[in-house]
Amino acid sequence: MLLVGAGLAGASACRAERPVKTPRDPARVSRAPAAMLDAGYPLRREELAAVDALLRANPALRRATDADRRESESNDFRKLYGVYHPYFLRGDVNDDGILDFVLAFVRRDSDADSPWFSIVVFAGKDGGGFAPGTFLERDVSLADGDLSIDRDSIVITPDTDEDEVVRRYRWDPVRRSYAFVHDQNEEDGRAPGART
Repeated sequence: MLLVGAGLAGASACRAERPVKTPRDPARVSRAPAAMLDAGYPLRREELAAVDALLRANPALRRATDADRRESESNDFRKLYGVYHPYFLRGDVNDDGILDFVLAFVRRDSDADSPWFSIVVFAGKDGGGFAPGTFLERDVSLADGDLSIDRDSIVITPDTDEDEVVRRYRWDPVRRSYAFVHDQNEEDGRAPGART
């Protein structure tokens, strides 16, 4: 499993057959990251605007932060990767050649020791900016886990100490939505583990 919680490595983990499109008007895109002081994530101005719009529409949520993850001695990814953000990543997750990002949010009313997470995908738009966020999962336990990209799939690992229990979602261009990817040994078609 390829872990790219730091985000920038996720762009190279996706298919590289097509070049990533750049907006037609480079002046519309801020190249400098905007500081998310509460999370430490290097969000750009357009990403931050998309996140703020989602939070205005969903006031019961807040951005997940690195501090929402319980530390594990067996999986100290900060030592392995240097920069590690378990709930934020970038990559071309819908295979359209435009950079997208994935961010986790936490329900404000959840217990600090056992927060409930929602995973949201923000698709990049041709010409700049991002489409409104699409919820991939809601109310999932992720305090011991993280998000990553493996080839063209978004990988949700609820517990990194037990990384054989993962959920993968891939963009389905026909249905124009993210589809749960079934493992070979999986008997039923439901995405396991989410409390909905």
